[in-house]
Amino acid sequence: MKSLFVLTLASFAVLSQSVDAASMQRKNEKKLYVGSNSTEALMTFSAVVEYESERTPILRTMKKIVESQIEHTIGPMSVANYSAVPKGDHEISDVQIISKKGNVFSIGYNYKGTIVLENGPKKTYDIVVPVNPAKIYQASFVGDVSPCTDEHYQSEGDFWYFWSPYNEGCKLKKNKDYAIVTANITRFENTKLSYPEYHNLPDENGNITIHVLFGMDDNSKGRNPLNSGDINAENYRAVREHLLSIGYTAKKWTAAEVNKIAKTKDGAAPFVENIQKGNIIYRFFFGPSAIDEDSLAFHWFYKDALENASVMIYGGHSGLGGHLDLDTIEENLGEPIKFDTKRYQILFFDSCTSYKYYNQNYFDRKVTAKDPKGTKMMDIFTNGLSTYFHVMPDSNKAIAIAFDKALGYAKSGNGFVSYQTLAKQIDSDNLFGVNGDEDNAAPKKIK
Repeated sequence: MKSLFVLTLASFAVLSQSVDAASMQRKNEKKLYVGSNSTEALMTFSAVVEYESERTPILRTMKKIVESQIEHTIGPMSVANYSAVPKGDHEISDVQIISKKGNVFSIGYNYKGTIVLENGPKKTYDIVVPVNPAKIYQASFVGDVSPCTDEHYQSEGDFWYFWSPYNEGCKLKKNKDYAIVTANITRFENTKLSYPEYHNLPDENGNITIHVLFGMDDNSKGRNPLNSGDINAENYRAVREHLLSIGYTAKKWTAAEVNKIAKTKDGAAPFVENIQKGNIIYRFFFGPSAIDEDSLAFHWFYKDALENASVMIYGGHSGLGGHLDLDTIEENLGEPIKFDTKRYQILFFDSCTSYKYYNQNYFDRKVTAKDPKGTKMMDIFTNGLSTYFHVMPDSNKAIAIAFDKALGYAKSGNGFVSYQTLAKQIDSDNLFGVNGDEDNAAPKKIK
């Protein structure tokens, strides 16, 4: 297997010239990222993946096998000495059969894509790939348990996200079950100083509306966050108490008010409050948000937030990308989510690995002829790694303080909190970052 990887790298040597040219082009682009201890980087590598079949695979099949191997890089990258996560914008090229032994085909390919990477390595980065992604899950078992993945998430569907051959007790063997590929990286310089466009956040009534949606961790727990035993109810109370302590007042929505948006049946209505001070109005939502749960009410409030809020903050599970998948939510609602391409908004996906799941696909909804990347009217906050529930209140408090300062000091033009400061305050060693700030205007007085 080792000699096969050497052969592959040699056979794809011609790629290096085009990669270097692409790297130079990317270096000259204005960058899109803010992070406190990480940067984005262009990652390129050549690799081989095995596929067992009695028939020679067609190109479409080979690409699926390659994508499966690439998907399995996420688990080991998240627990590496220098953690990283791919953005999901990658391109694969030169997919071809390198060799065949019996019914085992070795398929080679080249990879190029963006990652967010913890500060450290500058030119190369080692990644772990399964030799055969279709066999790696079963090969990881010791008896009835796989020590190579999370003890609570043992299913094959979760394996790609949680696995690592370096887990204690994992028996997977290098160059038999998995291989190490040295990738080339070209780091992008982070934005030095940028700000939210505070002055563009107020709506037509002069209000900054911040919709905070708390997705339940366990939907069997109580639905009232003021006394529920759900772990995210504790976060709801912590952020609520902080706002009340600095002068905000809370008002619970009636069932009739909730149902104007949620269109839910009796008994399924979520808990919703307005928490307000002056021109800053928070809307707190608490309820199930998982795509396979009773989440219709969440989807209606999520749609409303994306269409109308100045700032949308989601705190909950990502569901491996499924919970906030726009197409699935729109199918559930039976109508589209209509993003306002003329209004500036901030979205914060405070959930696991949201950098990969909820990034470019959301920017795409803001794209216009004058804004081909969708970044002029939207900034997105994401987490690169798994994120614990207990760190979420600190993130919300940091944002609350930033907006309080923006309004409190707006008349003098001083006191605006930068994205670089927010990144330092919010990051909890989970690769928190901001995309879309590169074309932001300097903050102005809020009228």
